[in-house]
Amino acid sequence: MSNNPPMTAGEFLEEYIESLENLPSEVQQGLQELGKADAQYFDLRESYRGHWKKYTKSAKRSSIPAEEDANLVAARLNIEKEYCAAMRKVDQKIEYSLKLYDLINRQIVRLDEETQRLGIDLQDPGEVKKVNLDVASANRDRKSQKGPMSAPRSNPSGRKRGAGAIMMDIDPNEPLYCICQQVSYGDMVGCDNDSCDKEWFHYGCVGLKEPPIGKWYCATCLANMKNRK
Repeated sequence: MSNNPPMTAGEFLEEYIESLENLPSEVQQGLQELGKADAQYFDLRESYRGHWKKYTKSAKRSSIPAEEDANLVAARLNIEKEYCAAMRKVDQKIEYSLKLYDLINRQIVRLDEETQRLGIDLQDPGEVKKVNLDVASANRDRKSQKGPMSAPRSNPSGRKRGAGAIMMDIDPNEPLYCICQQVSYGDMVGCDNDSCDKEWFHYGCVGLKEPPIGKWYCATCLANMKNRK
């Protein structure tokens, strides 16, 4: 039996939001597969419809029964193959649609079950505000347990926090960083100037996509360093 304390509402919602990080790309991939199958079905449908029209015209002009005309028999078999292939694409489209539904529905069911278990009503602004404060409190606790920020170029929050997290009300005691003067979230880089007043910067705010190599200084500190030379 686990001795871990039960997860709070704020901890669950923060973990839940982070678990959705890959959901948009998975949905996009599923939609692409569905679109590809739909295009293939459309091509097959147009093909067998066109061949069927030609077949019926040829059958009317034929002087012998269609089942005895080798060319018409071969054409009919080809039409049947195309029709069966088109129906397989229909089944494939249904399969992709069900996968997309299950992918999203699992997350909805999980959210419903956990919020009900924790007694959270996400339609109630008061409940959402309470959860936001819980999230901020959990972040402060993690920071205090980790001690002062000494390791270079690591997120001051100690973990990734999506910018889209539930943050309707930010704890006024939450430290602010970067040129945008916002709380820590996502990937951040620390200025190597120990006296930098902003300390940490969001990648997007300073045009970074990956950790810099070697020492890194913010634009303000770089300008001050050049002026002192």
